[in-house]
Amino acid sequence: MSIVVEPFVRQLSQTRAPQPLARNGRHLDRQLRAAAERTLWNHLRDGRLGGARFRRQYLVDLYLADFFCPASRLVIDLESTLTPALAMHANARRTFFHAQGYQVLRLRDRDVLIETRGVLDTIRQALTFGDRRTAQ
Repeated sequence: MSIVVEPFVRQLSQTRAPQPLARNGRHLDRQLRAAAERTLWNHLRDGRLGGARFRRQYLVDLYLADFFCPASRLVIDLESTLTPALAMHANARRTFFHAQGYQVLRLRDRDVLIETRGVLDTIRQALTFGDRRTAQ
């Protein structure tokens, strides 16, 4: 008895058409936000930005900070397209952080991806401002 093994060949009739990237833009917004978070984290982690230590997705009391530097009391908030309900939540979160004495830096995900150097300069300025404020 012999066994014949045929190579796996995908026929043209079995291939599917490529799926669209987004439905109603939500999927694309999620991908854009994830890419912006990864890009920014690559520049912030392990003290790569002026020795400042950041934490990613850090829980401060009831709210989640996208990026948090405890030494400078700096919260970095990435924003994408917001629905009215999400905008209200973002406002409440920002108000809470300000009330607790944190400096909140709001960045658009598109700016992080396109103007990365400018965003990093803005973060450096916020870090030096935070360091001066905590020294007083």
